This record gives sequence, structure tokens and C-alpha cells, in this order.
Amino acid sequence: MRPVATGLIIESTHNQHVKRLRSLATRKGRAAHGQFLVEGVRALEQAVGGGMELAFVAHCPELVTGERAERLAGELAAGGTAVLEMAKEAFLAFTQVRSPEGLAAAVRIPGTGLEDLPADADLLVAAVDLRDPGNMGTLLRTADAAGAQGLIAAGTCVDIYDPKVVRATAGSVFHLPVVTGVSAREMLGWARRKGIRSVAGCLDDALPHTEIRYPPRTLVMVGNEANGLSAEVAHEADLRAYVAMPGRAESLNVTVAAGILVWEILRQRGRTKDSDGEK
Repeated sequence: MRPVATGLIIESTHNQHVKRLRSLATRKGRAAHGQFLVEGVRALEQAVGGGMELAFVAHCPELVTGERAERLAGELAAGGTAVLEMAKEAFLAFTQVRSPEGLAAAVRIPGTGLEDLPADADLLVAAVDLRDPGNMGTLLRTADAAGAQGLIAAGTCVDIYDPKVVRATAGSVFHLPVVTGVSAREMLGWARRKGIRSVAGCLDDALPHTEIRYPPRTLVMVGNEANGLSAEVAHEADLRAYVAMPGRAESLNVTVAAGILVWEILRQRGRTKDSDGEK
């Protein structure tokens, strides 16, 4: 049911809309409702700018500290979005941040599939079995910064729409296509059919990442924080690359390694700029 603003302030922590927003902090709740929780003025602005559909907005005047939030709430209400006023106690019953700004929303999960990714995509990033919310959010942000056309979360990854992941993306989750719920095998089969070659970030049977001539259409894959990509997935990749580590550290953070691989691809394609701003 789509909530309708009544002009009344929701005070009960047992209100259906409060309970809905609280449930969106869990994977089960997100799956049941097809929605995820977005909090804060900047995040909501980015969600709207990214074309996300807001199911309803929670507005707590007691927690709002600036005109920006009030203006956004007014604009959303004027545009037809249900904006529900909540008392402080009700809002605090679901918020996932330490210093809430008095605005939050239930946002529709896009449900993007592999076939929905751009047909002419030339750079995609994939995580396989990535579990840490901070790493996943940073990986999505890195892919977005590099101009990738999408991110694929394959296998048993942390939920992209977990509130911690959403915050770690710094807004990139709202405008970069994200595919979830696919296996690594399905992803690799789709990439082959589309003429996209896969590069596995791994150590076994791999070449230094700077010695590989990357193909025009590339899917960069990284794996689990502790174990990396499985041998099976790495073996199925078209290319395998590793980042040399002349120091004493045993390993690189997975998102750092992915960033190094992706920026080498950009460098080879002439998409990076030097300090003077020239290619």
C-alpha cells in the first residue's frame, strides 16, 4: 500500500511505516518489500537525481537543522511523493546513523539484470563473494569514478542495499547500474556471449597487471577479502592479473587492487590525465 500524507505526526514506534523503515535495515526486510533505506539530505538528493523511485519519505522536523532539508521535503511532497511527518522517537526507532538529519526514505530497489546493462559497455567491475560492507561500497564508488558502466555482485556477496554499503558508496549506488543475484558462472557466460573478456585479479597462473594488453571490452573481477577468487572462477577467466608488491605486506585490500587494475586499463585506453590536465 502506498502511504498517504495525512497532516498528522506519527508518534508511535509501532506505526506501520516506522516498522517498514526499520525492516529495511535487514536483508530479509529489503527482499520482502523490494525497497531499501536511504537517509540524509545529500543521499536523498542523489537518489532523486539518479532517477530512483521513492516509495515514501519520513520527515522529522525535530531533527532537521537546516533549510535544505525542509526545502527538499517540500519539493518532494509537491512532486507527489508521500512525505510523512514523524516525531523524534518514531524516527529514532529506525535510523541507522549516529546523527540523523530528519529525512529518510524507502526507495525501490531497481532490480537490474545482466541484460539490462548497456549493450556497448566496455568496462565492467565484478565482485565475487565479497562480504565486507565497506569494501563493497568502496568498490562500487571506485567503479563509478573510473567510468565503468556497471557493477556485478556475483555469488554470496554482502547486500548492495545494506545501509552500510549504501553510505560507503557516497552516492554512486544511485546512478551506477548494479546487478545482483547471479552466480559467477552465469556472469562469465553472459560476458562471453556479449564479447566481453574477463580479467581475474589473482596470483596463480597470472601476469603482472602492467604486462597485459587489455581488450577493448573488459570485465574486471575481484574476490573474497580472505580467500580471493576461487580457483574455478579464476581459471574460467580469459586473463589473470596480479599487482606486484615490492614491500613487506602480504596482500592488498581488495578494493585497492581492483582500483589499480581498472586504472591501468584506463591508462592503456588513454582515459587518464597527467598533472597538466592533458591526456
